[in-house]
Amino acid sequence: MSTNIPWSVRDTRTGPVPLFILQFDRHGTLTSPRSLTALVEAARDATDVVMISHGWNNDWQAATSRYGRFFDHLEQVASSRPGRRPYRPVYAGVFWPSAALVMPSERGPDIAGPGAGLDQQLSAELAVLEEDLGSEHAGRLQSILTDQDAGRQGLARLADLLAALPAAGEDETHTLVPAEDGAALAAVWQDTLSRLGSRPTRPGGIIADDRPATPQMAGLDPWGMLRGAVRLATVRQMKDRAGRVGGSGVAAALRTIAARTPARLHLVGHSYGARVVLSALCHGPAPSRPVDSVLLLQAAVSAYAFAEDVGGRPGGYRVAFDRVRSPIVTTRSANDLPLTRVFHLALRRRVDLGEAEIAGGPTSRFAALGGYGPQGADAETLSLARMPDVGDPYPLDQHASGAPPRLVAVDGTWCIPSHGGVETAPTAWALASLVRAAGRAPG
Repeated sequence: MSTNIPWSVRDTRTGPVPLFILQFDRHGTLTSPRSLTALVEAARDATDVVMISHGWNNDWQAATSRYGRFFDHLEQVASSRPGRRPYRPVYAGVFWPSAALVMPSERGPDIAGPGAGLDQQLSAELAVLEEDLGSEHAGRLQSILTDQDAGRQGLARLADLLAALPAAGEDETHTLVPAEDGAALAAVWQDTLSRLGSRPTRPGGIIADDRPATPQMAGLDPWGMLRGAVRLATVRQMKDRAGRVGGSGVAAALRTIAARTPARLHLVGHSYGARVVLSALCHGPAPSRPVDSVLLLQAAVSAYAFAEDVGGRPGGYRVAFDRVRSPIVTTRSANDLPLTRVFHLALRRRVDLGEAEIAGGPTSRFAALGGYGPQGADAETLSLARMPDVGDPYPLDQHASGAPPRLVAVDGTWCIPSHGGVETAPTAWALASLVRAAGRAPG
């Protein structure tokens, strides 16, 4: 991993653009303070700062490659459709430890026994859980997963061990996390795995995000249940971690950039990266000035995050409306299997088992924004049945109420082929449109 500052300098048609990588540990501590200092210095002469965060299951190579592809598209659409004002951007990529961000030296011992290959299949997830469990409980985890006679008793032991992992507090649906014992968590796991009807196939993503999951044979074998339970637990852990990283370290970095530079600020988050940037924007004191735009690509946050009322209070990220100048643009896609099939199931409690179904009924409060679009904010939302293609206008100032929308929800099924397939010309055009709108706004 390089310590170059900036991480790279991109050669664009309008001149060199530096890309800085801000690294954070699992507690949200900034571990690359020199990068932030250099970013602030570069941004003093920039017109715009674009800060982007990856989601779950991205190692260093995956995250930086993802950023490179997105900025490739952004630069292409920006140069082909130039705006009316000067555009000298600086890029900032957030790098945080999601499920796969574990070096080999940080992994626990290999798992042997009847679950042949279980160590390779679950190495990233186990490392994440062991970090938060501590050494004593990590040893218990290893013991359960190497027990040849684990069976359903092993699932119950695993649930008892992992039930208290998510941090206490409320999420964007005002649901307390956690409030479950082992038996309750095991019930959720078993119900989830039976509803999915498929065996998890990719670490970190629960099911493959760009192809259908492998059909499962009749019944759930004990090792299959243990494997699926570990991955479901990791989904909850990564949601908690994304909020912690965003609400502490990234929030502080955002306030620093806003206070020390004149550049317009644009936030982009993919998957749990949407939780990172929203937590950064909404947690604690507001930045000294509003950010100029927010783009959420297949956001792995509750569809009710911006709702007017969730259990007697506004959605957990509704305060973002007061901290951003432009409407927040959020994408959804029917091709996103993790967010349409798994997310709302993995985050339930036992008392929620009856309300988790989406098809044919009310949207579960755990349904993902990137799978089903915003819920409960109709008065502020402009919904587009088709995500605009490059060159097509975004109606950022049009709404039936006569006032500009606070949310623009676009259906990107035609151009977003999977949960991870968000580096495209149309998604880059969404950001380019927000950047243009910021250039026209006063202040």
